[in-house]
Amino acid sequence: MKPLKKKSLRSQVIHILKNPWLLLISIIFSIATGLLKPSLAFQLEPIGQMYLSLLKMCVLPILISAITMSIGRLMASNNATKSIKRIIIIFPVLMVFIAVIAILVAGITKPGTGLSTTTLQNLGILVNKSGIDLEVALNQPLPPLKNQPGLGSFVISMIPDNIFDALSKGDTLKVLFFSIIFGISLGMVQDSTPASQAFLDGLEIIYRTFNKWISWLTLLLPFGLYSLLSAQIAHTGLNVVFAMVNFIAVAVFTYLLIYAVSTILIWVRSRCPLSYVFSMAQEPTILALATTNALACLPSMISTMSQGLKFSLQTTNLVVPLGVTVGRFGQVVYFTLASVFVAQLYQISIGVSGLAIIIVGSIFAGMASSGATGIVTLTTLNVVLRPLGLPLEAALVLFIAIDPIMDPFRTLCTVHTGMAATALIADQDPKFFPLESESQQDLITT
Repeated sequence: MKPLKKKSLRSQVIHILKNPWLLLISIIFSIATGLLKPSLAFQLEPIGQMYLSLLKMCVLPILISAITMSIGRLMASNNATKSIKRIIIIFPVLMVFIAVIAILVAGITKPGTGLSTTTLQNLGILVNKSGIDLEVALNQPLPPLKNQPGLGSFVISMIPDNIFDALSKGDTLKVLFFSIIFGISLGMVQDSTPASQAFLDGLEIIYRTFNKWISWLTLLLPFGLYSLLSAQIAHTGLNVVFAMVNFIAVAVFTYLLIYAVSTILIWVRSRCPLSYVFSMAQEPTILALATTNALACLPSMISTMSQGLKFSLQTTNLVVPLGVTVGRFGQVVYFTLASVFVAQLYQISIGVSGLAIIIVGSIFAGMASSGATGIVTLTTLNVVLRPLGLPLEAALVLFIAIDPIMDPFRTLCTVHTGMAATALIADQDPKFFPLESESQQDLITT
């Protein structure tokens, strides 16, 4: 009887740690600590960074094993052509779709126009802290723009000349390119080389091992969330929020709108009750907001789509990492909103060609930011602003100032829209049947 009692106690502890109310309490205490006790928040920041590093430690092993294994088995399967065609079509269409949503919202709300004198003064103060005078930048001719690498240079930069160097530097885009090529080659020799099947099985063991490690770390999420979020609040303060309140409100609304659209897509494709879809999306949603790192959410996303919503594990293992590393949906939306905001701030009219530049540029800028997080992500905004003749320097500091607020929503969009892309591309497991009886639905929702 004692082993049963011990197991029951362990189950209760795990249930408490996964309880959403505990996470809500953690968020409330994080905000209070960041505002009232910033010194304590700064002391806790290393703990949060250590938790984030432990999550990121598993990213490259999971990325390589999941993509290589999935592509290798996909190439040997009968439906390889169908999945590849879906990926090639759905990813660009979805990125263009969310960029258009962002342009429409920014065009209707106009966050960069009609700003009060006080707001402009506050923005000027923020910019002057970095040595750049926004008022001068807005009233004088635009400075000459530096040359930026084109699309050809970007494609070349994806190809690693030394994969071990890319692994040591954590260059996700190069590692992704290598994994795709490696998986394709492995899948093509799989029929003639029996050892390749054993190698794929070994990759699956690596994937499952690190996925188990992630599941253990998820139990410590309330504590990691408290350390990370309290430090973000302490760094941000409230002055920046008041100065950029228009842009923040528009950006948050856009992300929530895209989150709702993505949820509907997942709901329709999964054929599960909407409440169940929300329940399954809870863990990756919270992880995205807490860690602000989409790569750290990979295992949770894969588990949600394959185990929770019963989509094909083979296709999910391929599409989910591609959505996080190449799709970069959150960055695409943010770059689109930021470009329109800067153009409105400089009172520059954007025509049809300008809108096309923003959409295409934001997509490539999002892809170019693969592997980067936080402030580093914002530097690729110049890919969009340069063709429009707008300088990045004068406005960059504004986005840097509010980045601790926007980064969680940007990550959430990448994670949740990536799950929606997976739902559109992957088929459900043949063993899964749509739930029709109320008793079955009640069983799932509980």
